[in-house]
Parts: sequence; C-alpha cells; structure tokens
Amino acid sequence: MLTTSNVIEVRFNNGKRGYFGSLSAIYEMYTAEEIGCKLYQLHDNAHLRAGGEPFITPKCKIYKRIVYRKKQNK
Repeated sequence: MLTTSNVIEVRFNNGKRGYFGSLSAIYEMYTAEEIGCKLYQLHDNAHLRAGGEPFITPKCKIYKRIVYRKKQNK
C-alpha cells in the first residue's frame, strides 16, 4: 500500500531548485525578497492548495507536488 505526502518545489529563474516539506520551510532558507513574495501570499494561493498550476513570482515558480511512498512495516 502507498502513502502520500506533499513536497514544495521552488524553481528559480536561474535554474536553481529547492525542495521543501512546507511553505514556511522555504522562508527558513530564503528571504521574501529572494522568493519574490511573502509567506501569506503562498498560503492564500488556491493553486498551491489544489496542487495545480504553479504560483509564479518575478523570481521563481513554486509547485506543490505529491510524493508516493511504500508504507513501512515496523
């Protein structure tokens, strides 16, 4: 059986990428100026909640992706 979780992908215009477990984790590594928007704007964005189109800023595109994992038997 598979389990799912979300991962946030940030694609900067210079080709650099980062992967995060939450929206707020992005701002632990980058400033709002580096991302091109503030955290509340990402939380308010319907595209990210639905996992659809990316949220586009002047500096990057932010995607919400689904990761599938096999459930571990411990």
